[in-house]
Amino acid sequence: MALKLRLKPCERVVINGCVVQNENRRYTLTISNFAQIIRGSDILQEEDAVTPVRRAYFLIQSMLLDPATAAVGSGTVAEMMAQLYTTFTRPDIQDRIAGAMGHVGERDYYKALSALRPVMEYEGTLLSAANPAPPVPLQASPAVRIDRHAGG
Repeated sequence: MALKLRLKPCERVVINGCVVQNENRRYTLTISNFAQIIRGSDILQEEDAVTPVRRAYFLIQSMLLDPATAAVGSGTVAEMMAQLYTTFTRPDIQDRIAGAMGHVGERDYYKALSALRPVMEYEGTLLSAANPAPPVPLQASPAVRIDRHAGG
């Protein structure tokens, strides 16, 4: 079954390590056989890989983009995923992590990344609840001044 990618204007996609960028209009690209594909909007920058789930996502993404990383990264990603599995207690999140690891074992890295996206969102929710933003100090409202004019 072919994969149809509907690209937005100027959208990028990486196919087997090759960056393809669309022109200024919508375009549909059909991929007829298996290829390692990731949309530009799904790419996580290294400096944003600051949490355990994001680091695992970034490593799997690196495995998708670079076959050399895929050859050496599978052991590391297996350890990371095992730690994540035992850290999270929600069954649906554990299922996503296990699914992602299964996809990594099949070398279907895009599906692994797709499985991890909800886990990243859940991790973000937990971290924001644990570290709420500091309260914004209230600014004093400007003083209301009433001018009374005599005799008017």
